[in-house]
Amino acid sequence: MTLFPQAETYLNGLKTTYELSSLLLESGKRNLDAGFKLYEDNMEATLNGPLSLFSATGTDDQSRMEIHRSLLETGRRMLDRPKENITLALDRFQRDARDQVDYLRLFTDKPKAQDWSFGYNSTDILLDLPGLRLIDISLDTKHKIGNYTVVFAPRAGHHSNIAERTARFMRDRGLTRMAVVEQKCASDIPLYVNGQRHHENFDGQVEQYRAVLEHLRDITGHPPHLVAVCQPGPLLAATLILYPDLGKTFGSAGSPMHTEGEESLLTNFSRLMGENYIDVLMNFFYRKVPEGEVGAGRKIYDGRLQVLGFYMLGIDQHVKNFRKAYSDIRKGNRDAYLRQKNFYEWYNYVTHFPAGFIRDTYKKIFVNNELIRGTMEINGQTVDIKNYPGDVPIWALGGTKDDIAPPLQATGHVPLIESVPEKDRLVVPANAGHMGLFRSQKVLENDYSRITQFLLERSG
Repeated sequence: MTLFPQAETYLNGLKTTYELSSLLLESGKRNLDAGFKLYEDNMEATLNGPLSLFSATGTDDQSRMEIHRSLLETGRRMLDRPKENITLALDRFQRDARDQVDYLRLFTDKPKAQDWSFGYNSTDILLDLPGLRLIDISLDTKHKIGNYTVVFAPRAGHHSNIAERTARFMRDRGLTRMAVVEQKCASDIPLYVNGQRHHENFDGQVEQYRAVLEHLRDITGHPPHLVAVCQPGPLLAATLILYPDLGKTFGSAGSPMHTEGEESLLTNFSRLMGENYIDVLMNFFYRKVPEGEVGAGRKIYDGRLQVLGFYMLGIDQHVKNFRKAYSDIRKGNRDAYLRQKNFYEWYNYVTHFPAGFIRDTYKKIFVNNELIRGTMEINGQTVDIKNYPGDVPIWALGGTKDDIAPPLQATGHVPLIESVPEKDRLVVPANAGHMGLFRSQKVLENDYSRITQFLLERSG
């Protein structure tokens, strides 16, 4: 909402109104209790007066005393019903105000900082490179296979923990040596490394990918299984083509591997606007990391714009989600509401892109499909999918409902790799949208189980 300050101000004002209403209702309930208590005390004093007089004068007429006691109890019961009804009404109004505040917080509160849910410390960080971290999440057990499996999270405006469920599921199903690659926010990537200008474009990313794969191979003596979640797919494939001895297998999930394999709104728009569109966009919306931050001076693309684009692509689903969240909170379905709230706290916590990286992604992948056309250049070397190493098994997972990387964009590269035997190729269609490929328990159980078994059978 920070992209729309007027709307944010309006929603914050609305939230404040409901917060004030809740406070006033709480005060009203306290005053109501005090008023009823005072009235009850006065009534009791009035009715107890004759009883005290009877007792003092020695005229203990039991029938009169019982009448007065009965009047006292009747009076109390007569007070209890209106008190209960008014209190219930005030409680309902207050609960409604609090629910409105909770719902509005989805849109107004600053999302809490995101991190991996598993505990890790400095010894678990195997590599801390300029643009990424390599974190070991292996099980503490005797490993039956020598290969690491390394899951590369996307740089897509969200925190890298989008890849966590995938990594942990595969790890717990037998790929016990497991590492994840966390992409850093552009604000945390230094502009100079060891006195030299650091470029966080495709060339720089591939060099860091190579360092990750070499490090994991050196630890165990075996090349790792490579897993790309969404965006890293083409880059990781390019790294493997350039350094074929660094991968035991390669696979990608929901990745834009072959952006001409199937039409989509995203690729159609990119080709309609042309290469220069990203340069114009960068000129209008770029900014530099301010002084005092690690990446001071680096030119970045605001991740809020990327997330806004995701909202626009899936606007129908997001509207349904917000309606469902509102309905849940009004009906008291607190757990269901909190699941949506936790998701949007993650979804709205943005990370920023290095300018060179977003420019290369747009031009090389979405406009020109360079990996498939054989025109991609990385550090002066040409990379072509046809040069994929034939002794490295490959798999691809695509979502039939994916509107970011439709199924043939995610899997259409596999048939083009004729060097890999049929038995070492696996294409998995999943009944899911883009987010479901990484978060759905059904996809994990039905589809990643097949992929995990495919990797286990090809492990050292």
